[in-house]
Amino acid sequence: MRSVDAVLTIAGIVVGVLVAGFLVLTGVGVTLLALRARRGDRAVASGTAAPGGELLRADEALRDADDELAFASAQFGEEATAEFRAAVDVAHRELRRAFELQQRISDHPAADPRRRRDWSRDVAAISRRVAASLEQEGRRFAERRGEEAAAGDAVAALRSELERLRSARDAAAEALSGLGAIYASGLLSPVAGNPEEAERLLGRASERLDAAEAELAAKRVTAVGGALGEARDELSRAGALLQAVGRRRDELAAADEALAALQGQAGQALEEARTVRDAPPDPDSGDAVGSAMAQLGAVLDRLRPDPGDGPRDPVAGLDALVAASEALDTAVAAARNQQRRLDGARGALEGALVSARTQIAAVRDYIGARRGSVGVDARTRLAEAERQLELAEREADPVEALDAARRAQTHARDADALARYRE
Repeated sequence: MRSVDAVLTIAGIVVGVLVAGFLVLTGVGVTLLALRARRGDRAVASGTAAPGGELLRADEALRDADDELAFASAQFGEEATAEFRAAVDVAHRELRRAFELQQRISDHPAADPRRRRDWSRDVAAISRRVAASLEQEGRRFAERRGEEAAAGDAVAALRSELERLRSARDAAAEALSGLGAIYASGLLSPVAGNPEEAERLLGRASERLDAAEAELAAKRVTAVGGALGEARDELSRAGALLQAVGRRRDELAAADEALAALQGQAGQALEEARTVRDAPPDPDSGDAVGSAMAQLGAVLDRLRPDPGDGPRDPVAGLDALVAASEALDTAVAAARNQQRRLDGARGALEGALVSARTQIAAVRDYIGARRGSVGVDARTRLAEAERQLELAEREADPVEALDAARRAQTHARDADALARYRE
């Protein structure tokens, strides 16, 4: 019996030790899981902001790649740069998706942390993928330019581009002077200093080319690559600044045309609205239509040309006219059928699209001229404005398209405010 009791006692001790060990291991496992969960939560919280830097670097890399592609195409031909162009096109699509995700992160601060972490992870992955792809293509063409046989031709081509841009600088300065006499200064502010900045860049590019030619004359071809790369970058930036002046001129001319067309449409809308106002389905509808007609008539009166008014602002005129036309359309739609409302929306849509395109182009040029000094929030708003504008241009329903165009205007104004915030 004693031996049996001893065996049972020993067995009990062994079982107790095993149970205690199991409980200790279980406690350690739970502790590790809790620590891991806390680390995961911290990663979620911090991950939402981390991709911004990578997205900013990828956007800068894509802008540089656009410039690089233009020069590579001119130097080596379209066929030789086909793969480069395909890579840049893919990068544009992917980066647009990354900006959409970044917009979600900005618009949904209270979203589920794991969902925000997934968005942040996708933004970072896309940004790294775009940057790596563009770096690979850029390195490939940088190596090509380093070849001895192409060095002399590259210097000659860049020298020719320098002379062309000097003529373009004079033309841009003259164009700005003429535009300043016609349009409000605020419309020209994004490109007002472009000729002077372009002149500075052209002077630096000329110095780089002089240095490259000296190296070539001394038979030190391997030392030419750096000078050519810097000259090419400065010429590219100068060309972009001067092209922006031409685009601004064309955009303002388009705004003038759109304003004139919308004024004509607004006059017709007033004539048609009088029928509803004079024979309304109910007194409230008649009062609403009459009030909207008075508002639109006042806008049209302000927009009539007067020699004493000085420089004009067709973009502001478009905004006011679109808003007044939309208000009249809303009032008339309450007393007419859906088709009439759709017709009115079509009348306001073109002006809204032109206004959105003009504002987006102004912000894009403003950011492009300042590059690294503008942060990711402004670029994100700009990307969202561009996305809304594309939706508006593709939308078959004019009412939905008008709403998208108005959203594009709002995001463009927000992007402009954010871009100028630190100035």
